[in-house]
Amino acid sequence: MAMQRLDFGLSDNPGEAEEFCKLLNRSALSICYGLPISLRTEAVLFLYKYSENSVTEGFNFLRKYYSPSYSILYWINESAHGLPWENPWLTLLLESHSSALLLHSLDDHLTDGSLRANHIILQLRTEAWTRYAQSSKLFGREVHDGVLIAEEFIDRYFKSIVDLGIAESLEAHLSRFRSQMGIWSLQPYLLARSFFSKDQAELVKRMYEFFGVAWRLLDDYQDLNEDLENEDISSMIYFLPEDKRQDWKRNKKQEVLGLLGEIQLERQISDLINSYLNEAAKLAEDLHLPKYSNSLLSLKITEHSRA
Repeated sequence: MAMQRLDFGLSDNPGEAEEFCKLLNRSALSICYGLPISLRTEAVLFLYKYSENSVTEGFNFLRKYYSPSYSILYWINESAHGLPWENPWLTLLLESHSSALLLHSLDDHLTDGSLRANHIILQLRTEAWTRYAQSSKLFGREVHDGVLIAEEFIDRYFKSIVDLGIAESLEAHLSRFRSQMGIWSLQPYLLARSFFSKDQAELVKRMYEFFGVAWRLLDDYQDLNEDLENEDISSMIYFLPEDKRQDWKRNKKQEVLGLLGEIQLERQISDLINSYLNEAAKLAEDLHLPKYSNSLLSLKITEHSRA
């Protein structure tokens, strides 16, 4: 049974954050220049292809990501009337976040088999992690308890990625994903701890995780066929009756899809995603981040974003 295609609504364009986006793109590409000279050209070409860019049109690493995943840094800094983005301290933040986004994407695709490991990819991932760890620590030194916070986020991340079995419930599964987000929720949290109160920083983290969970649910829905074929556990399994979850197997694929079709999975997922985006947008308003709130609401799934 073919499931109805779902996608986010139209994401906002960079607008006034355009220069910030250029710096973040440049930071991502510069990871290649930490590699041995003999590997750099091949690594750059890989990143261009991986980011679906042609060499002639320029490098836009961020096209692989929905804008709230990175614009949150821009709007927190703007709200606080913060520092210019060329400031060395914020350069460390950009290095940390661009590395985290690349690691998140590479690890996801290496795990699901859609990307095959080779010497370039392995070296690039190693360099991205090295840069991530170094820049996060250096940035964190300027934040109260920042180094300890970074260590805690990273530790939770590693604990979560080795625990991949079926959880007790959808909420438990999504809670595990929030820990998996740790390497890229760290930067907005540390920046918020620098400019806002601790309680406000916790709200920033919660807001960002609401967005991340919405994205995870959409991604899992879109990958439903592949995950069933590969017998990879995803959040979609929790929409099955508990006694049917053991049927999440390749040879039961059509039966599982039939059950999910009967319960109108696409409607349930749309409503759940939109509820998370609404919650995130409400927190953004409470934090006086109205433009970030608008960018979250622009992603809501509507009839027009169903194919």
